Amino acid sequence: MRFNGGERLSWSRIERILSGRPGPELVPAGEPERERGEEPTGAARPGRVPFAELHAASSYHFFRGASSPRALVERARALGLAALGVLDRDGFYGVAEFAEAAAEEGLPTVVGAEITLPADAASGAECPTEGPGAAGAAGAATPGSGETIVLPVLCRGPEGYRRLSHLVSDAHMATGHKDRVRYPPLADIADALGGECLVLAGEAWAARPGGLLELVDAFGPERVIAEYPAEMLPGDADARELVARAAAEASGRAGSPLRGILSARPVAATRGRARLAGVKRALGGRQSLGEARPRAHPVGGTWLRSGEQLARLAPGFEGEIAETVRLAAECAFTLDLVAPELPPAEVPAGHTEASWLRHLTLERAPGRYAGRPDSLLEAALRQADRELDVIENLGFPGYFLIVEEIVSFCKQSNILCQGRGSAANSVVCFCLGITNAEPVSSGLLFERFLSPERDGPPDIDLDIEATRREEVIQHVFQRYGRERAGQVAAVITYRTKGAVRDAARALGYPAGSADAWSKGLAETPEQVAAIAGQLAGQPRHLSIHSGGMVICDRPLADVVPTEWARKDNRSVLQWDKDACAAVGLVKFDLLGLGMLEALHHMIDEVRATTGETVNLWELDTGEKEVYRMLAVGDAVGVFQVESRAQLQTLPRLKPERFFDLVVEVALIRPGPIQGGSVHPYLRRKNGLEEPSVDHPVLHKALDKTLGIPLFQEQLMQIAVDAAGFSGAEADALRRAMGQKRSPERMAALKDRFLRGLEETNGIRGEVAENLWQKIVAFAAYGFPESHAQSFASIVFFSAWFKLHHPAEFCAGLLQAQPMGFYSPQSLIHDARRHGVEVRGVDVRYSKVESFAPEPGALRLGLGLIGGLGKKAAGRIVAAREDGEFASLADLSRRAGLTVPQAEALARAGALEGLGLSRRAALWEAGVAATERPGMLPGLTQSPAPALPGMSPFELTVADIAATGVSPDIHPMEHVRAALDRAGVVPADRLLAERDGKRIRVAGVVTHRQRPATASGVVFFGLEDETGLINVTVTPGLWRRHRTVARTARALVVRGLIRNANGVANLSADLIEALPVGELLSAGSRDFR
Repeated sequence: MRFNGGERLSWSRIERILSGRPGPELVPAGEPERERGEEPTGAARPGRVPFAELHAASSYHFFRGASSPRALVERARALGLAALGVLDRDGFYGVAEFAEAAAEEGLPTVVGAEITLPADAASGAECPTEGPGAAGAAGAATPGSGETIVLPVLCRGPEGYRRLSHLVSDAHMATGHKDRVRYPPLADIADALGGECLVLAGEAWAARPGGLLELVDAFGPERVIAEYPAEMLPGDADARELVARAAAEASGRAGSPLRGILSARPVAATRGRARLAGVKRALGGRQSLGEARPRAHPVGGTWLRSGEQLARLAPGFEGEIAETVRLAAECAFTLDLVAPELPPAEVPAGHTEASWLRHLTLERAPGRYAGRPDSLLEAALRQADRELDVIENLGFPGYFLIVEEIVSFCKQSNILCQGRGSAANSVVCFCLGITNAEPVSSGLLFERFLSPERDGPPDIDLDIEATRREEVIQHVFQRYGRERAGQVAAVITYRTKGAVRDAARALGYPAGSADAWSKGLAETPEQVAAIAGQLAGQPRHLSIHSGGMVICDRPLADVVPTEWARKDNRSVLQWDKDACAAVGLVKFDLLGLGMLEALHHMIDEVRATTGETVNLWELDTGEKEVYRMLAVGDAVGVFQVESRAQLQTLPRLKPERFFDLVVEVALIRPGPIQGGSVHPYLRRKNGLEEPSVDHPVLHKALDKTLGIPLFQEQLMQIAVDAAGFSGAEADALRRAMGQKRSPERMAALKDRFLRGLEETNGIRGEVAENLWQKIVAFAAYGFPESHAQSFASIVFFSAWFKLHHPAEFCAGLLQAQPMGFYSPQSLIHDARRHGVEVRGVDVRYSKVESFAPEPGALRLGLGLIGGLGKKAAGRIVAAREDGEFASLADLSRRAGLTVPQAEALARAGALEGLGLSRRAALWEAGVAATERPGMLPGLTQSPAPALPGMSPFELTVADIAATGVSPDIHPMEHVRAALDRAGVVPADRLLAERDGKRIRVAGVVTHRQRPATASGVVFFGLEDETGLINVTVTPGLWRRHRTVARTARALVVRGLIRNANGVANLSADLIEALPVGELLSAGSRDFR
């Protein structure tokens, strides 16, 4: 029997409770299970038997530990431990979180790592760090492995930390592969650690002939600690005896007794998490729990114990328990790492970093402001002067010069890039060419980017065209060296699907069942669901941050080890961005953006067709025609505003100026949608509701968004205007209200805000409290205006190309695929609706990628042909440079085509220019493709007999099957006559229908979207030959027509049309598959 989720109660305790006699307090719901006599987790007390656990494993011991470093620290405090040591495997993955939690709890910390060595520790051989070949945490190999052994190492202070970090980093980097390490022989390890670390020798070393003697010879007797296990295993007593004999032998040989400690080697904070540790260890060994059982811990693993509990578990080892406290005092230190500085920037003789930054800014300003009013340039120069003073006073000129060098490399390498984020608030960044959003005319707040009291450097994000980003990353590695530059890690944690899949695998279920449960296709068994619930949120492995890089003036390993990433030639720190920021490592974000790649292609296409070079920053962002196009929802392919929600919002927002695009970018996001900001803003924008604010003091901050808060910068402005905050204090408020809110910090800020309201504006009481609550709520979803400004500039740039150069616009998008909401088929037919002549694939004219041969025309690329491949397409284009192809056999010989490749060209109609119909070309392909250089031309020709032609419908189906697109005609045109007879309404007549009328529409499915914020509603995008159709499907309708709704490529949908606000949307009540629809589309793009 259990009460409130607590521990099992004995009958005597139940009787005592029911009779009302005093007894032990009931365990509140949610408390972790604990043993008799233990204190609740939150009740810190000094241990009656002083003890320090020096060999714990956290969840960052990825396939062993089951509790977070914070949970271990909190439990250690509750047990009254004198100190805690947490050791990750071959790394310091959880050290930053461990140190932070311990500092908050006032718990002394011991830092170290378990290093993986070959069984022959003198060999220096390479070892796996995970999987069946890796060693167990206590040194015993996992099943099927006997090649490795673990050596636990404890740091004796900061110098020991630095040396061990270098040792671990070198071991990872020496292999050239992820999940592999190569440490030097033991004697060299000892030299590298320089006497600044201690090693623990448990039963795995004691079981090796002369194992402890090896360690003593390498490290000296004073640095080898005998580790006696108390893991609640049947063999614990024998293991302790084994260690004792080996320690006595080593002590006798060394002439000095070895110190010894007792350890529970906990892999969990409490008993309730121990079984999860067993699951993770089985998964780490790629086994099920049943397969791992012979060598597994009976309850999965051990958990943290107090000194008195260990004394009961291992009587006679009181001295070893006491030694843990002395050893902790020797090793414990505060992890106040001194972060490396940035490397010095290269500047010309006679200049400092500050003077050179000022010189570059002032030199480039006139060119960047060319075409803008002189008054704006003058205001910008004044702002730049103030910014440069702040930058110099904070010591950040080198930071800006490093970013400028990266941007310059991109320009020299013809790579399109631009800064975004809060850097868009800076005139200096704009003048240097780092950003393209002009900040002065937009009134952006510089303090959002950099404030005088800021305690760390700014954060400049660089967007780089996606397929060229790797060149920039490798440039940084080459320029600064891999020892001093590394990518920031991302700790990948278990999410629902992965947790269910691994839980099923651990329980021995087949992969098919695990896959079905993880996708929600079948009900998940209770036991699987329970384990999956515990796995959810657990660190699973280390990956690479989307773009963060750290650059230092000295080795990164002084602070944190680096290791190889899974991606070729990438090395990554063992910490994520939060850990790096906590110790002051400076991060540069180099982010891949597909639309920048597309814009680059568009610029190149316009140059090729017109001879004109388009400079993005010179485009007039006030051009009315661009806004008129967007205001009618004509935005397919336009960055950030092409989604269903954006296309429906544009006609209601009716953008007329650049700031309207900034609002559009910020408005259609989960936060503002859930926060109820969208409809009030649109009503006010259209004059249906008067703008208002809750207090007159908010006018300055909120008037530009009609009284509706949208941007984080507005939060800062409110704090400045209403509560008298400085810019720096306002920035601190913004950062404190991030995802990880500290209650203590929030309480202090609230007190400061309320005081400021009263002192600055006399606001107090309920009004003051309401203002604070609005700020807290708004901070949860406010989007940075600086981000929105940067994104809005790309919205405008891409829309400008769509308006003025639709063929080049479509070509650029096709060359950057896959990206965006729409398939090549949708993009091509949108281009046709804009008057572009689309020409099919042709071996005489097509390049590998689609391109614009002239203004208003688009030639599809050979790369679209399925089964051909980009390499073969490239060979065709290269061979064409030597002259026209005389025949299919000539083409096959010169381009080295295989039979399947020649047949792919035939099916796509790419050989019609050689006088061959599709069927005739397919007839000849099998023989012609065998012709090779050196053969007499013509020997393989086999003319086709007279074959029947193909109907227009058959040609369209063949195009879609071969290339995924139909250049000449939209597939829905073939069924339009039948649809008209059935009363199906085309897309271009939806606005003419009466609002609320039940109608039917039909089209190929372009995408399905089921946002997490939509309460199960699914949004469909359909397309016919006249345009796009938005369809809303309720959860009930989705369930009734699940198979058709999920799989059909073309649909007929009945429902109520809603178009009163100028935007058409169909609320579906019936879904049917369109006959022959499977032939009309290559598939949809579906999103969450």
